Amino acid sequence: MQKKLLTMAVAGALAVPVAALAQVTVYGTIDTGIRNQSKAFVTGTSGADDSVLEVTDGLRTTNRLGFKGSEDLGGGLMASFTMEGQHNSDDGNRAWNTQRKSIVGLSKGGMSVDLGRDYTVNFKAQGIYDPMSYTYTGITPSAGTNVAGTRFSNLITAGFRFGTGGIRVDYTTGTDTAGDDTGDGFGINADFAFGPVTVAGAFSSVDENNAGQSLDTMNIGAVYKMGAFTFRAGFSEAESESTNTKTPLILLGVQYAISPTMNGRFGYYSLETEVGGVTGQERKQFLVALDYYLSKRTTAYVLFDRLDLNTGTVALGGAQSGNLLDGATGISVGVAHAF
Repeated sequence: MQKKLLTMAVAGALAVPVAALAQVTVYGTIDTGIRNQSKAFVTGTSGADDSVLEVTDGLRTTNRLGFKGSEDLGGGLMASFTMEGQHNSDDGNRAWNTQRKSIVGLSKGGMSVDLGRDYTVNFKAQGIYDPMSYTYTGITPSAGTNVAGTRFSNLITAGFRFGTGGIRVDYTTGTDTAGDDTGDGFGINADFAFGPVTVAGAFSSVDENNAGQSLDTMNIGAVYKMGAFTFRAGFSEAESESTNTKTPLILLGVQYAISPTMNGRFGYYSLETEVGGVTGQERKQFLVALDYYLSKRTTAYVLFDRLDLNTGTVALGGAQSGNLLDGATGISVGVAHAF
């Protein structure tokens, strides 16, 4: 009898925090793999054309740990929050080194308003038609060269979903403390689906300084599904008034569902830098990836990629400090798990 009462007491005590956390979800990804990179000029090495073999993380999916939850306020009104950070799985030295997302918001039906640090409308639109579906972002120029900003702090985002489409607008107050407009900006995006075709686009403008100069970015793209094939294409361009610089980016890709558990993808990216109307660096990159789904949460992958440059170098991805040269190729294998 005493054991039964003790068991009931322990169960009752444990039920309190469980019930309190019933609406909170812990989620994340862990991705670790092996990558061999050619034509890498790594700081501290003797040569300028070395091969680097390393165990690294975030090759396919950026490692993250997050908490999200919601509460029904009645009348169809919902309150929600998301807190998401980034971690390293290859060395474990930085368990929470980047605040990726931190928002709180209200929603009702298809309408929502979120406040805090969040992804920009440009980033969300481009994610729909990105050739690699925003995987392998540490290797492709897709996310890293989105000069409109992958995410902004001090952001207000309002969205409205209707049928097979939606519209979002955002506004950031920047991070400037001097009282001027530096860093202030706004953006708008839209996406619509018409049968097998989905189109998406966005425009944003951010104040670069207090002299009225701005950084304007537009992007547009489409997705077409035909049987086991999915085709993606897009274009984006950012124009900086303060530096008189344009960075047009062309994206092309095709995905083929080989089987229910195997998926093949090809992505091509062409990025240019134009200063004063004169073309400078031209960066062209293609990737071929094979994803094998061991389960709904675990994916084994193989990736081959090549980088071509007409001039200069680009930053070496991952934790390495250095640069990649023209003709650099990479081979990666790894396992990504989502929870």
